[in-house]
Amino acid sequence: MTQPQLTEPGSPKLSAILWIERLLERITMIGAMFGITVLTIAIIVVVGDIIWRRIGGGSFIGAVDLTQLSVVVAASLSIPYAFMKGAHVKVDLLGNFLSKRMQVFLDVCAALFGAVLLSFLLWLTWGRAVEINTYGDVSQDLAIPMILYWSALVIGLFLSVLVCLLSAAKLLVAKEPIDGA
Repeated sequence: MTQPQLTEPGSPKLSAILWIERLLERITMIGAMFGITVLTIAIIVVVGDIIWRRIGGGSFIGAVDLTQLSVVVAASLSIPYAFMKGAHVKVDLLGNFLSKRMQVFLDVCAALFGAVLLSFLLWLTWGRAVEINTYGDVSQDLAIPMILYWSALVIGLFLSVLVCLLSAAKLLVAKEPIDGA
């Protein structure tokens, strides 16, 4: 999937969108790399736990806590990067039958719908994160503050909202559908 070609060189709108895009791409890439690194550590812990169970008959205390935190961090921080790169699933049933202008309109609507939906999820998650922080909840084995789990989710959702809004703005300025058709 190719990104739209922005055709108004030197325009203030284009410059601002491209600057924001570069910044968001760096931020989301760092988040995704951090998430994958944390997930790799979790895999090592799980493999070590399995080996230790076979050899020593016991298990690592806290392996479940670390694995859960790692999966939440990896998923939450990788999804915005996937949105940024256009690697999410897109079902195109009508695209070949519609004009370029209609394709852009549908792509903008999809990006805005994604932003609205993710904003709603962000609002719900933020409320729950505040509640978790207020109660001081911790994980079962290692007493990891649960706010770490929820913070990763809040950050991922926030970045995803920004990426969806950027995508809509980029489409409006480029006036080309995302798939380049």
